[in-house]
Amino acid sequence: MAVNPIDPAGIPKIGPVGGAEEIARPRPGAGAQFGEALADAIKSVDGLQKQSETAQTAYAKGADVDLHDVLIKVEEAELAFKTMMEVRNKLLDAYREVMRIGSGG
Repeated sequence: MAVNPIDPAGIPKIGPVGGAEEIARPRPGAGAQFGEALADAIKSVDGLQKQSETAQTAYAKGADVDLHDVLIKVEEAELAFKTMMEVRNKLLDAYREVMRIGSGG
């Protein structure tokens, strides 16, 4: 059985893996989209906290509100707030890391 030699001219050249140049280049408007998403998340957490406060106030005033529903709203608001704080902490950590890398330290 004969083995044919490989012709180097017939092999296509390989560019950057995964389009690294495109990944490194910021997309126009990407910061605005992130900012909008962050603002929407904060508004959502604020809305859950307001619903929780409304339910607690209604229960305290003796309105026909199930304690179970009030507790669920309180837990939802608390969980959303804790999640938002963890996201904030991760963003701050990432920012500090970028600043540390940028300062050469």
